[in-house]
Amino acid sequence: MTRLRSVGPLLVFASVALSAQPALRQQISLGLWGAVGGNLHAPDLQLALGRYDRSSVGFGWGIGGAVAVPVNTSLGVGFRVGYEALGATLRSAADSTLRTAVGAVELFPHVSIWLGKGGLYLPLGVEVGIGTGASFQPQGQTTWQDIPEQALRIALGGGMGWAIPLGRSTTLAPEIGIRVPLTDVSGDAQWKPWKVTQTRVAVALYFGSSKKPGEPVPEEKSPTVALSTDVARLQVEEVRLTEYFPLLPYVFFEEGKATPIAEYTLQAGKAQFSLERMPADALHINRMLLDVVGKRLDEYPLARLTVTGTTDGRRESIELARQRAEWVKQYLVTSWGISPERITVQAQRYPSKPSASHSTVPEDRRDGDAENRRVELNVTIPDVLDPIPLTAENQRFVRPEILAWDLQLESADPIVSWELTLSQAGEIIDVLRGQGQPESPLRWRAAAAKLRASELPLEYALRVTDAKGRTAQAIGSLPVEYISSFRKRSERLPDRTVTRFSLILFDFDSDVLTPENQRVLEQLVVPAVQANSTVRIVGYTDRIGERDYNQGLSLRRARRVRDFLAARIPAARYEIAGYGESILLFENASPIGRQLCRTVQITIETPHASP
Repeated sequence: MTRLRSVGPLLVFASVALSAQPALRQQISLGLWGAVGGNLHAPDLQLALGRYDRSSVGFGWGIGGAVAVPVNTSLGVGFRVGYEALGATLRSAADSTLRTAVGAVELFPHVSIWLGKGGLYLPLGVEVGIGTGASFQPQGQTTWQDIPEQALRIALGGGMGWAIPLGRSTTLAPEIGIRVPLTDVSGDAQWKPWKVTQTRVAVALYFGSSKKPGEPVPEEKSPTVALSTDVARLQVEEVRLTEYFPLLPYVFFEEGKATPIAEYTLQAGKAQFSLERMPADALHINRMLLDVVGKRLDEYPLARLTVTGTTDGRRESIELARQRAEWVKQYLVTSWGISPERITVQAQRYPSKPSASHSTVPEDRRDGDAENRRVELNVTIPDVLDPIPLTAENQRFVRPEILAWDLQLESADPIVSWELTLSQAGEIIDVLRGQGQPESPLRWRAAAAKLRASELPLEYALRVTDAKGRTAQAIGSLPVEYISSFRKRSERLPDRTVTRFSLILFDFDSDVLTPENQRVLEQLVVPAVQANSTVRIVGYTDRIGERDYNQGLSLRRARRVRDFLAARIPAARYEIAGYGESILLFENASPIGRQLCRTVQITIETPHASP
């Protein structure tokens, strides 16, 4: 999986520059240019000094002025004039040298073909060079001699440029180009053939002088945005909620070190640790992984643990991998009193199921490397790494849990940022932000803990900003129905039990149910599904990889789990969805968070008979 991530100001700037209409494309513009590059000499000269037939490269430069005139939205014409230096040092077969200095006044009429709607263009034309002098200096001499009959230089010119708008009428235009000669440097028979090809990098600064004749100046419009959703209301209900939180079989380590990453929470030992007081959050639970494993090993004295240290497969050594495994073993022995004989230490340079270390995208490769610097836990009694169940009465349960808004967005200039604010009674409960244009549909995962225990409507406001700083906003609200336990009893409303499994079921870039995951489904999920249950299965991914690919991967994961459960309880009602990385369940700057995002969430609602 590879991708270019749309993160950071650099990509926003590139998007603006590639999409915005530069003044150079709309107005008659005057400018100055400068260029540097290489002069590629191809001589075959038989002189009194020797035979010079070796190709050589010399430093070239040029400077001058330019004018650009737009013809229509996809074509322009231009003319450049300036001085160019074409010299180099020629060499003979006997390795003697001949320094040359060649100058010319460059005249370059050309057409500019614009690509797309932004600032990319192709300049194509014919260069005419009027000689200003050509001379040579033989090896070992201090005087320069004239080269006779300097010829008129004719060359085909082409390249690619990028017009970057700096203001309403100012354009910066970096350009790469080549000049392929049709004529020799000299017309003298003794100095032929001798042609000079130029490759160069040029930068021009243009200033618009007037609008294109007959074309009105386009009116600058602010963006417009609207939101719509097919959800009629948000329902918040107090239910008896049991949630299962997964345990990762990995401990992640600092780069080049034998100590875990700083986000792990390590307790002082047995007396201070309790599974019952664990926070109801998968990320926090997995930050306490070593103490959970220590507690479970203490409860299962026959269980044996194998800890395998690994590296990122780059500069880290196999010895460092072993030190990482030894660190985990020492912690369990020292803090939890686990017998050393129960823990086997292994080391290997690379995980057997690595993450994206070989991706061509630097950000993905860094994420993959961070996940491969780890210690893997393998236990003889699988219960040690089973998910942790936490049950609570009168917990809020939201339907629908994922809200999606379709966007209707129009903008003459690129959208560079957006912000979605959600609130109740003026109190902000969540804010989503992003760079570039927001995707449609725009999704938000409703966090029950953040919503008020009341029927105050959920208010939302989306604000977008374009490349010129202009903004637009769309606002709306959703009614909220709050069903408390008291209301259920007083109005004799049907009650329901909700069980949620946030299980880690999938390896990196995989939708295959492993035997371990099938065991968890068989032992924990299947018994919770009744014939009258509604089972909602939602797939997710982390941020690594292409967005569209991840969308499909998350849906395939949800289907795998649905097919497994439906084969055992066909009478239940099943709903599936896949959100890919459009909703990240956990912070993806953390390797723990990324691993936890490779999941499906299984929510089972089972109604009770009315009292």
